[in-house]
Amino acid sequence: MIVKSISPEALSALVRPIQEKLGAWERPVITGYELGVLAALHAENHSISLRLYSELVRLLTSFGLISPAKGFKLGTVFHLFGRNKPVPMEVACSVDPFAYVSHLSAMEYHGITDRFSKVLYLSTPPGQEWKEQADARMGRDLKERKEEYLAGKLPALRFQKFEHIDGVRVELMRRSHRGAFKTIKSPSIRVAMVGRTFLDMVREPDLCGGMLHVVDTYREYAGKYAKLILDEVEKHGTLIEKARAGYLLEKVCRRSDPVIDAWASRVQRGGSRKLDPQAEYAPFFSERWALSINVPSLEEAQLKSDEL
Repeated sequence: MIVKSISPEALSALVRPIQEKLGAWERPVITGYELGVLAALHAENHSISLRLYSELVRLLTSFGLISPAKGFKLGTVFHLFGRNKPVPMEVACSVDPFAYVSHLSAMEYHGITDRFSKVLYLSTPPGQEWKEQADARMGRDLKERKEEYLAGKLPALRFQKFEHIDGVRVELMRRSHRGAFKTIKSPSIRVAMVGRTFLDMVREPDLCGGMLHVVDTYREYAGKYAKLILDEVEKHGTLIEKARAGYLLEKVCRRSDPVIDAWASRVQRGGSRKLDPQAEYAPFFSERWALSINVPSLEEAQLKSDEL
């Protein structure tokens, strides 16, 4: 295909369909990469270049349709005109297309905590995996124009490290096995599923308000979501995570289930096995689950009891 440089008239014509796209954009912000893709796909027979992209951004900015988002490298994230102020998790899920809300922030979203954290917890793939997913995404977005797009040095899909969004501190976990999440339209975010959130509580309780809060959350809400918890922990939990979840479900929540019994039958003894992985060993020990029950709020009588 023969391509040619774009004229001022053609540039103005290019802006119009992009304006329409921005008017229907689902999210309150757009990244430089996403603008670049719009430019490439609407330029049709014209060559795409950094100069064309820069002119497009200049025009859209002069029209007041986009404005640079504070807290990000200049030119990488833009606010869209006429949108309500986005919540930090909405911005984060726009800037990182592979991240989702997790841990204590997911607990807050699902209404299973009374904590209002000043930290936004996100999970996203580690470096190499993130790059591979980004390369695949650019291939799907740009199709046959990908090579030309990259040669023109337009904004590529790259990982952005951000520690704060609108005054909220962001805690970003790079996790290879991130688990199931769902996409929400309003606000436009991705968030860990409920079952996964309960698994994260026993996997990384320090990121979920601490083990004391995890115990309280299981006690209050695990009954409601027992099926989801059992399914998620059975499929994706390690043996030690099954022991922790099994102990909480059985002894704290007073639930019984063949799945829980199966977890107990596969308990591995020895090693550094604790209910709270961050705390010191406690003298109370669960024989059934081969766990040091190192959570002070649990009653001594319960700790010494011989489980079923």
